[in-house]
Amino acid sequence: MSRPRPASEHAFDSVASLYDSWFDLPLGRIVDELEKNLLYRLAEPRLGEQALDVGTGTGHFAADLASRGLEVVGLDLSPPMLEVARRQGLSGRWMRGDAAALPLTARAFDLVVSVTALEFVADPQRAVQELWRVVRPGGRLVVAVLNSWSPWAWARQRESKQQKTPFSHAHFFSPGQFVQLLRHLGPVRWNSSVFIGPHGAGMRWAWGLECLGRVLLRPFGALLVGRVSKCG
Repeated sequence: MSRPRPASEHAFDSVASLYDSWFDLPLGRIVDELEKNLLYRLAEPRLGEQALDVGTGTGHFAADLASRGLEVVGLDLSPPMLEVARRQGLSGRWMRGDAAALPLTARAFDLVVSVTALEFVADPQRAVQELWRVVRPGGRLVVAVLNSWSPWAWARQRESKQQKTPFSHAHFFSPGQFVQLLRHLGPVRWNSSVFIGPHGAGMRWAWGLECLGRVLLRPFGALLVGRVSKCG
């Protein structure tokens, strides 16, 4: 018998058709650029690599990795989100699956990424073990989560108290919790991204704040990004 999905794992089913509209907004575009800048600095995607995006949603990051010349599988538990990815004709192969029980063979991927997915799984530690299982020797695991110490998390929590949102059942990670989640796998390289406000405050100086924040305010960026490399 399959385990029942907790409410958090249904979080984005009802908003799948609207999800990508965020990236059309000026704030959404700059946040996307900032996050990808840090994500790829740590992930170091390389032409021809086999990559897996767990919690791919509508395929936003998976398609971007594919455009960089990687062979990408996008996996998600939400059929509506995957249907959006397929309907858009994005590059990549799409699979339905549970992050805590990946339907994939061990050591199959050079790069495994998961962006803002662990907040919505019932057992993040088990999911991390599964992500690590499918990284091949010499490969990298790169995980990104929402930071509980950021004003972005505070804004989402306030909103979810007023009305039901995808973040109503999310678990936001502190920097310490995040590093602890990955530390048992090996040395963790991490930083954070997005130091502008959740309503656009500072957007004009976004890149300057980003450079400053990654050096001096690492615990407070909206997105925590960490990398662990698997020894060959």
